[in-house]
Amino acid sequence: MRFRICRLAALNVAAAALVAVWAAYWQVIRGPELAYDSQNPRVLLAEERKPRGALLDRRGRPLAVTVWREGRPRRVYPQGEVFSHPVGYRSLRLGKTGLEGALDAVLLGVGEAAPWWRELDRRLGRGPRRLDVVTTLDAQLQSFAWRLLGAAAGAVVVLDVHTGGVLVSVSRPGFDPNRLEEAWAQLSRAPSSPLLDRALLGVYPPGTIFQLVVLAAALSRDLVLLDGPAACSTGATSHQEVLWRHALAFPCKQAFGELAQSVGPRPLREVAEAFGLGSPPPVELAAAAGYLPEGKDLDLPRLRALGTGEGVLLSPLQAAVVAATLARDGERPHPHFILALRSDDGSTVARQVPSATRILAREVARGLQQALKEVSSHLDLHVPKSAGGALGLADAAPGRPGWFVGYGPGNSPRVAIAVVVEQGDAKAAVQVARMLFSQALPMVR
Repeated sequence: MRFRICRLAALNVAAAALVAVWAAYWQVIRGPELAYDSQNPRVLLAEERKPRGALLDRRGRPLAVTVWREGRPRRVYPQGEVFSHPVGYRSLRLGKTGLEGALDAVLLGVGEAAPWWRELDRRLGRGPRRLDVVTTLDAQLQSFAWRLLGAAAGAVVVLDVHTGGVLVSVSRPGFDPNRLEEAWAQLSRAPSSPLLDRALLGVYPPGTIFQLVVLAAALSRDLVLLDGPAACSTGATSHQEVLWRHALAFPCKQAFGELAQSVGPRPLREVAEAFGLGSPPPVELAAAAGYLPEGKDLDLPRLRALGTGEGVLLSPLQAAVVAATLARDGERPHPHFILALRSDDGSTVARQVPSATRILAREVARGLQQALKEVSSHLDLHVPKSAGGALGLADAAPGRPGWFVGYGPGNSPRVAIAVVVEQGDAKAAVQVARMLFSQALPMVR
């Protein structure tokens, strides 16, 4: 009898321990995640009782605000389709996307907040409440880039080189979030995919843009010198020797294929990963990883093709980060959309952004800058040389989109730009970049 009682007590203790572990898992480990979930009933109930915080551009201009109509809060998007993808939408029927979804609990003031979000409440001695979010986006630049793309399908990303803040994230075609529910059937079936955020989730073959990564890997391992010879094609059958500093300006498929072979699959992938390729950028929104082949999948023909960008996919945001890394002398910035949080009484706390990560030696990055100077002399980006000019690389070929990737001004970079035009050519992408540089450089200091 005594043995049975001890056995039953042990079972009771074990059952209580299991219940305690189960409760701790859901309350401590999964609790914060569930609090943020946009399907959380607490979030939905809170939305019916109080308005959401506003989303603002970096100068305080409204991107998403709540107005009261017929006694109930309603979300309004003053910029319409221009910010449809980065800001996203909030709909009780269709859900939430973009910053509206990513910052749901913060905008409502429910659930747990990350430590840097709690700092504002700590300073003011109060519990969590809804907050306005000041983004890094610039409404004036975003609208300008939107108009520049026109009716063309494509994307534009502009980064602040110093901070990594996303100043522009344009994806065309877009949609008007103010009319989302009534237009949903048409939008969801449209062959042009207006609901796809091409700036963050669109992935494209980079072509010669990837040659920057190949050359960076070779220079980092002292396999070539900028003033060393590279065999480049100048026609269908003829070849001539040019210097590696000029190679990006010529059709050098054979030279870059051989260079990728010399670097090897594993070191080449390591450098590409250091630039942020093959993994999602660490931004607040959903972003594509692109595609970077595994070393084991690269036989000799595929490895040589990789030297010219074949077999790789990257997003415009990833391309802009590559440009910003070169502009920062080899330091990769941390791209982000959130600048600060602001309470309803005007108190603000800035977001703490991780420091840039050095991925290239300074001399290697400056060598790549010299190579970009040689290419840029052919592009005429209309940035006065007295201001340092602008440096960049363009690419297009049959079956590939038109690309431009670069930064400016050349002597003291402030902005990095990536432009992709799906059905265009390099000339169309360069034209967009040229006008953007002229508008952005006076605005970003």
